Amino acid sequence: MESETTMLPSHKDETKTEFEKNQKRYQDLIATFPHVKGWFSKAPLIEYGGYWFIKPVLEGCLHAQDFFQARPIGILICTYPKSGTTWLKALTFTIANRSRFEDDDSFNPLLKHNPHQLVPFIETDFSLFPKGDALKENTLFSTHMPHDLLPESVAKSGYKIVYIWRDPKDTFISKWAFFEK
Repeated sequence: MESETTMLPSHKDETKTEFEKNQKRYQDLIATFPHVKGWFSKAPLIEYGGYWFIKPVLEGCLHAQDFFQARPIGILICTYPKSGTTWLKALTFTIANRSRFEDDDSFNPLLKHNPHQLVPFIETDFSLFPKGDALKENTLFSTHMPHDLLPESVAKSGYKIVYIWRDPKDTFISKWAFFEK
């Protein structure tokens, strides 16, 4: 006969995010993808959909594809890493929220917070939110995901996409300098 404690669901299971509930499934799927030694870290690069990812980011991409639900009023900031993401997030946040803070600039969140805190990444930050909480008030999200790997809801919802392109040589140098620090 089972004890009462094994029959009752644990409180820990109730507080798990959707990402935590699915992480083992993502890891099992990722294990089947091609892996190669990375050039900037000890972590291997994993090929998925014709692109190379590190494991934590790929897990987040798979989670976003499964659970991110875009709304027609939202804006998605799409950038390649090291191509002006922080600048574009700050600019987009300012434009999208200018009427909320125009009377008193001292309350503008950009004065106290990094743009990455105000505009979460769907492949890394979205997975930290309990189901649905990320979408209740926020209409601005960002991603480094390639267009063809974006969640299906982004294309179907009429979501607005802001995209920035930087000369690949400049992006490479910026990334190189970043990883050398």
